[in-house]
Amino acid sequence: MANKKILSEDTLIIWNKHPVGEYRKFFQQATSKEEIVTTCKDFQTWLFTQAGKTLAEALEEYMHPSGYDKIEEFLTERRFDIISEHDKAFIIAFDIAIKDYGYDFGGVITSGNVWSPLVIIYGKIGTKSRPCAARIYIKDDGIVFRLYLNKVDAHRHYIENAPAHIKEAFTNQAGLCTFCWDKCPSRPAPYTIDGKQIQKCQHHQFYFSAPSTERLPDYMELLSQFYPIKK
Repeated sequence: MANKKILSEDTLIIWNKHPVGEYRKFFQQATSKEEIVTTCKDFQTWLFTQAGKTLAEALEEYMHPSGYDKIEEFLTERRFDIISEHDKAFIIAFDIAIKDYGYDFGGVITSGNVWSPLVIIYGKIGTKSRPCAARIYIKDDGIVFRLYLNKVDAHRHYIENAPAHIKEAFTNQAGLCTFCWDKCPSRPAPYTIDGKQIQKCQHHQFYFSAPSTERLPDYMELLSQFYPIKK
């Protein structure tokens, strides 16, 4: 029987790469503590906020919390070296802009999924459930920006006359619903753009690849249509 691979200080924390129990054992051995108490509700939730770090880096954060709460502070960490300064500039600019709409990232950057090791989630400030308005997925080859938009037909005129790079997210073929499950509980309602009915999968709609600070005003104008600032 082959020997089971033991996690080391150089092991990267990656979503679904190793069982959470193995990570917990590493911390128990490294700290000589049976119970690992974190600033989050449980160890797994905290562990996901350390995604992209080595276990040595996560252990240092556990023993000596950085206290970071600003997005620009997080982006100085080694795990964000995979993205360009151009991408970091967009993240910082969007983080500032969306606060006017009552949303922020909550001081937490967490594990993404199989194609995005890290994700920044913008939830409603002052709410327990923190409904999500936007996400920024951080990948090895850059970032992907996503907005969460509902009742598209109510904004048809705006979308039909929006800049091409905005309109395309609503009209392209990416993420079209294939009706893979008849009882899908989250299938969004179809909408109509330029006389064509479109229905996209709830999990694959309204993505913007290679976002830039130059296009940020267009993104915020789109956001304002769906999330108007309350005065």
